Amino acid sequence: MAEETLNKDELKNEVQGLRQKLGELNQKKEEWFKKKEELKTEIARTIGRIKDAKGKNDVLNKDISGFKASRDEFNKQVKVLITKIKELNTKKEDLLLKSKFKGNPSEVKSRMAHLEQALETQAVSFDKEKKIMKEINSLKKQYQSVKVVEDVQKEINDVSHQITDAKKKGDEFHNKLREQAGTNKDSYEDFIKLSKDIGKLKKTQEDAFNNFIKFKQEYAESSKLLKEKLEKLNGFAEVEHTERRNKQKDKRSEDRQHIKENAKKAEEKLRSKKKLTTEDIIAMQGIEDTEEF
Repeated sequence: MAEETLNKDELKNEVQGLRQKLGELNQKKEEWFKKKEELKTEIARTIGRIKDAKGKNDVLNKDISGFKASRDEFNKQVKVLITKIKELNTKKEDLLLKSKFKGNPSEVKSRMAHLEQALETQAVSFDKEKKIMKEINSLKKQYQSVKVVEDVQKEINDVSHQITDAKKKGDEFHNKLREQAGTNKDSYEDFIKLSKDIGKLKKTQEDAFNNFIKFKQEYAESSKLLKEKLEKLNGFAEVEHTERRNKQKDKRSEDRQHIKENAKKAEEKLRSKKKLTTEDIIAMQGIEDTEEF
């Protein structure tokens, strides 16, 4: 019995320790589960940011391709126009070489306009008018011989303006391209950083999940062990309960036997016409209660 009591006390201590351990394991298990779920949410949020970054990169790359195509097109136009203006300058030089007039067509035209204005606004003598008209006619002949040069010059000027405009637009698209490329670089770096973050988060989530499984298994094993210990403890309780009932039964049997003996003595006194004591009367009354019981 002493050994059983000692084993029971040890078992109670083990049960108490297991219950405390289960509480600690459950707390750790829930903490790692919560951590795993938090990381799951963070990973989903980071994936969303990666998708946004990728979408932004796609738009930037599309813009960059457009800007590059436009820049290249204007640069191509500049090259074509430069070739054209070179050809026009060569043509102009050839025409000037073939012409007898060595002056500037613009100066000739300006001189003619000046003389014509003088005739219209100034009072001149007949002789001077004839002299001016002669010079105007001479200038007209000279101008006609080089007018084609002036036309070429106009074309040269027009092409020069076209080159300036095309170069300006090409530079504008080039600047946009550089600016967009810088933005795209930053966006790409964000994309790479987020991708690395995803890798780290997944590794951390995997560790959290493994810890959760570890403590979950330990919790299940400890819970099973506690159940076994409780069953053994309940076995001790059932044995003690049976022993108590047997003791009570034995005690009642002894009491009934004692009452019967006292009642028998009282009956003998009664038959011998001896005086009955209070105890004798109680004993005789007790035997009736015992028989009813």
